Amino acid sequence: MKLFLAFLLLFSFQNSEASSPFANLDSIKSSLGFTKFYSQTRTGRPLKVAILDKGFHGYQKELGRTLPAITRYVAGPVSSPENMQVEHGLKMAQILISLMTDDMRQAQWMPELTLYNVFGYSNFKAAIDDIIARQVDLVLYSEVWEYGGNFNGAGFLNAEVSRATRHGVIWVNAAGNFALTTFNAGLKTVTDNWVQLPDQNNSLAIRCDGKQVKKCSAKIVLSWNDFKEDVEQGTNKDLDLALTDDLLNIIQSSGLKQSTDRNETRPGFSKYPREIITAELNPGLYYIRVKNRSQNFTASDSLRITVDGDGIVMPSHSWGETLLNPADNPTVITVGASDSIRSSSSQFLNKPDLLTVSSIVLKNKMEFRGSSNSAAIVGAGLSLLKAQNPGLTRDQLLKMVSFGSSWESKGISLNLLGFQPTGPGCFDSIQYNPVPAFLQEVVNKGGVIVRTTAGARVMVPFDPIVLAPHLRRQLLNDMIVALPQGGYAIYPRRSPIPAGSAEVFQRPLEAGLCRPLPSTGKMFRL
Repeated sequence: MKLFLAFLLLFSFQNSEASSPFANLDSIKSSLGFTKFYSQTRTGRPLKVAILDKGFHGYQKELGRTLPAITRYVAGPVSSPENMQVEHGLKMAQILISLMTDDMRQAQWMPELTLYNVFGYSNFKAAIDDIIARQVDLVLYSEVWEYGGNFNGAGFLNAEVSRATRHGVIWVNAAGNFALTTFNAGLKTVTDNWVQLPDQNNSLAIRCDGKQVKKCSAKIVLSWNDFKEDVEQGTNKDLDLALTDDLLNIIQSSGLKQSTDRNETRPGFSKYPREIITAELNPGLYYIRVKNRSQNFTASDSLRITVDGDGIVMPSHSWGETLLNPADNPTVITVGASDSIRSSSSQFLNKPDLLTVSSIVLKNKMEFRGSSNSAAIVGAGLSLLKAQNPGLTRDQLLKMVSFGSSWESKGISLNLLGFQPTGPGCFDSIQYNPVPAFLQEVVNKGGVIVRTTAGARVMVPFDPIVLAPHLRRQLLNDMIVALPQGGYAIYPRRSPIPAGSAEVFQRPLEAGLCRPLPSTGKMFRL
């Protein structure tokens, strides 16, 4: 395994010129409970934290600034493409370190950090070998794979992750962002060996939305549930994948011949039950089609189609079962984004385990959302708890940080609240960038700013009295109000509230959000 050990010994921790690239982490530190750790003293050894990712481009310049001066980088046995300049892993590391150490100001919480390049399975497996050998305490993996698993926590990728968790590693995994671009189905073959899909001519429709982007860089992955825990064990079940235009003319196809030969290396053959198409699409309508080549599928077989790419819309996407591996592994802590409609979930597996805010604003005002950020935030919090008590298990950590409930939990009736949603039986959300400062705490805890017939309010998936436990209601429908100067107050229903303030209310009995959110997982708070 290639190692690059970076030692910047000329820079002391206190004298480093730390400059956070993020503009809004201070509010996250405060609202989610990070700040109480910064005045505490750590006892015992530093925590060993590993971050796995396909790219850490530019990390060398951040050593001693936004990353620990002594950071270990493991390139892995297989080199990444020379032109690959992915910063995703670097941002995840910066979020985690910023939250753990208060932007490098609290040296006592500095972990022993290792960055692992896991571009490809060989590097992924090698990283887990090293993690086990070095007895790493916590792993952050803010990625998912579109293939390698059987939609139920099984498959060769999850076998490797389970190997780590059996050795006591706390594994924090992003849920992924495929909630609106995943389709699941059984394998029913119709005319000319095409597989039955829900749209025109047994296809799955996708659209490149020209209102969002000028072109869509789409990655389309077809997989089916015949992955083994042994990565070298192939499959004799064979499907092909085709992408067509709106006239069903084939634009691109993937027709690998699936093989059970453990030593398979022939061009055009694959041991894996998957097909992949990458394409640059102009705005417009397209169709995905699947052909059954091997004719040996049974009633227990199923397929999954995922599409990744900005501006891609999948009208017939599946809802509630969009979790990819290894986020579907029952031994990991799966983290979803409470503020992103794209965050994946699985009702069958009751995942994600935790939900938290994902909105990260850079100093240049650009905002990014998604479960990757949420996982980094949770990973930082669990690392602080684990540093205090290294013996804490996965279940103990989850119990300590779970807060509130999912959006399925309901409060009082709209009749008692005295207002109605403006959407079709649901509340439309309002996007603010930036979120008003006095509402940042409640938004970080899962609140969504919504339109009502009485103006903008903040809806939460829990009783908002927990935001200010010192307050007491006189009547069931008294208002919990966020004040513009900060803090909360209670006002009787129908009474005026201060100018610029906003009521915070629990999702009522009759109406939820118009945009779907994961129905599983509890909110995260330290």
